[in-house]
Amino acid sequence: MKKLLLTSTILSIFIIHAFSQEGILFHFKHNKGDAVSHVSTVEEEAYLNGRLNNHTQFINRTSTTVEEVDKDGSALIHTHYMTTQNTLINRSEETLSWGEEDDVRIHRKASGELYDSTNEYLPTVRNIPSFPDYEVKVGESWEKEGLEVHDLRELFSMDQAIQIPFTATYTYSGDTELNGNTLQIIDVYYEFFQDNSTGAYYRNTSYAGSSGYAKQKIFWDSKKNDIDHYDEEFQIKLVDFYGNVFLFRGLSKGQVTEYKSVNNEETRKKLEKSVKKYKLDNISVKQSDKGLTISLENIQFEPDSNKLLPQEKKKLEKIGEILSEFTNDLLITGHTALRGTASGRQKLSEERAQAVADFLISNGIRDQYHIFTQGLGASDPVASNETEAGRSRNRRVEITIMD
Repeated sequence: MKKLLLTSTILSIFIIHAFSQEGILFHFKHNKGDAVSHVSTVEEEAYLNGRLNNHTQFINRTSTTVEEVDKDGSALIHTHYMTTQNTLINRSEETLSWGEEDDVRIHRKASGELYDSTNEYLPTVRNIPSFPDYEVKVGESWEKEGLEVHDLRELFSMDQAIQIPFTATYTYSGDTELNGNTLQIIDVYYEFFQDNSTGAYYRNTSYAGSSGYAKQKIFWDSKKNDIDHYDEEFQIKLVDFYGNVFLFRGLSKGQVTEYKSVNNEETRKKLEKSVKKYKLDNISVKQSDKGLTISLENIQFEPDSNKLLPQEKKKLEKIGEILSEFTNDLLITGHTALRGTASGRQKLSEERAQAVADFLISNGIRDQYHIFTQGLGASDPVASNETEAGRSRNRRVEITIMD
């Protein structure tokens, strides 16, 4: 089960015991063009009939942009999702690999309720958090309706999403200091249950029902009127008509980060100017579907390896200076020429992307939670593979400053 959740790596947190007597009006503040990215990790154990079946780490990255804002404060938001089941941090590889992608446009009220989703499967948990229309003091609680959405196309061959309503209980439990900023702690708990043993909700399927719970601790930034980070413990139990019990339980954590869109002509020209300033050869800048892409063509490695040559490291140091001007996540994509086997090309492209990512991390350009890698082998050439000049261009690594 994939839980697309927002949470974060927690640093040292100190609880403030002297709580304020003033209440806070919790709400999302929407401004057209506002953009945030969320990176969350989910550690999940899956059991089949009481026996551990697998232990999986999911990495979820979302980028959300406010597209329109209504007079009442509601907004149309566009979210791009990426989910991968690859290991989060391998002992020898310290970056996240790029995975499956999807999109949704949905409306969100200032109070947090979501409606009119363009994707029946996303978001997977809706209306968390949601707030009352009055100021809340420390220790006060409130209840709001929410929705669990499960994608069972693979597990039960279903052609529609499972949607289960629930009532969540919220408590504003206090404040905390993090990196000099005061955050509000909101505890959330809900349980859900659905009985499909008579086919009351979904017919022509072996799905007989589900139940579960979620316990969350949200750290809210009242200055930004948005989540800073949160943690979650969850459990989901599914049953079928054959008596099988599928149990998923785990922990998740993640982080919300503001960023500025760079995928425009003005920023592209600015990057090109920087490339010329540093006198960097075989480098081009282009707008792409994920952001602004810097293409390092004919990047030099030791023969048939992922070890960068010294001159390429010097080039990447200058590229790193350019990248340090942005806070956006990075996607590093490796490409090869049409030589050798398909599996060999794929492996080499992944390793070369990893080498560039490792270099940028070691130079402090990004940490391992905000840089992603992927290899495309020889599937996306920019020149003919019939000539050596063309093959040299195709042996490239692309660095995308992501929107």
